[in-house]
Amino acid sequence: MGNMSEYLLPTPRVLVIEDDEAVGMAMQRVIEHAGMQTELARNRAEAIEMKRDFTPDVVLVDLQLPDTSGAALIQWLAKQEDCGIIIVSGSTEEAERIVGLELGADDFISKPPHMREMIARIRAVHRRTSTLRNNPAAAQPAPPASPMVFNVGPLRVDIKRRSVSDKDGHVLPVTAAEFTALQVLIEADGQPVSRERLSEVALRRPWRVEDRSTDQLIFSLRRKISDEDREPRLIQSVRGAGYVLAREVN
Repeated sequence: MGNMSEYLLPTPRVLVIEDDEAVGMAMQRVIEHAGMQTELARNRAEAIEMKRDFTPDVVLVDLQLPDTSGAALIQWLAKQEDCGIIIVSGSTEEAERIVGLELGADDFISKPPHMREMIARIRAVHRRTSTLRNNPAAAQPAPPASPMVFNVGPLRVDIKRRSVSDKDGHVLPVTAAEFTALQVLIEADGQPVSRERLSEVALRRPWRVEDRSTDQLIFSLRRKISDEDREPRLIQSVRGAGYVLAREVN
């Protein structure tokens, strides 16, 4: 049974940002039929105006807009820290989805959207983002015990500065999501971390069996820390359990 607080949340207000008017209006009709208030914006200017005037709880963003990139709009919305963000895209490029999630989106829906799934995802994102706004500490992994700097194989990981350096002291260009994934693996102290946990904490979205985003995140992190060419790998996959840091952390 879900937490009773989930059912006490007000009905979410939903802003649809979609340049195809027919698609946008179809999404609106389904959202309104589910009892939610909704508005439609077809470009960046309308989106910014409606974000201010309509104050949505959840925003659905098409990645292909006529006057801006969806990624730029997602980044702007994420900085407001007052609404959930769902990518809506017909693209099959996984890299595009990863970029959107790393910029701050909470979930992803493929085009054309399955309408019942869309409503379920809107409600799930609304529950999750409302909880995080009311309890910001829930969005972050538990702070590690002292020390704040760890040696992980040849790497130096500074939790306070959120930086990773190689043996020569060069700072590696890891993203915020990649660093969070590495931090969670360190905190697990040699125990496997599930894809569900990594997705929730590093990508800020629930994991699905068909979703390869978490695996892509670990692959990207491995490549940046030169782990793909090292045997045994620093980050190892554990069948049915997720990923684990296989070398001693001190």
